[in-house]
Amino acid sequence: MNRNLLRILPVFLPAALLTGCILHSNVFYTPDIVLKKDGQPCISIPANEDFFRQIKEFHILNSDVHQAGVGELWSQDYSDSAKLYYVKNQQCINFNFHFQTNIPYSIGFTSEEMKNNKSQKSTQKDWIRYMHIIRNKDNSLQLLLDEKARNDI
Repeated sequence: MNRNLLRILPVFLPAALLTGCILHSNVFYTPDIVLKKDGQPCISIPANEDFFRQIKEFHILNSDVHQAGVGELWSQDYSDSAKLYYVKNQQCINFNFHFQTNIPYSIGFTSEEMKNNKSQKSTQKDWIRYMHIIRNKDNSLQLLLDEKARNDI
């Protein structure tokens, strides 16, 4: 039995590892976040989502803001046909929420890439990122993202 196992192992082991890596892809995408002059974040779909430099529109289906240790602070649903909301990549998404300093947040939204052809299937993506705006000793604002935002709590 060990000989049979040794014969099939070189065939099945790479296949199992390959499919495991493919199936374990990241299910969440990372939006771009920068601070605007008013101290509020500009949250957008990154430029690399427009790979062929075509003008793409994305339908924002919903967006939400959570505070670490507290839960949901704000959410908006745009799936109703009367409230359809479209953005282009690198365009600030309207989070109708006032972000405060020294509070760690996680922001999220779901986008659907609009296709030029009606027969093409649209692509839905979930976007999540951790952020934390801090006020420095010189009174300037600094944006912390991802691990830095979570470790500074």
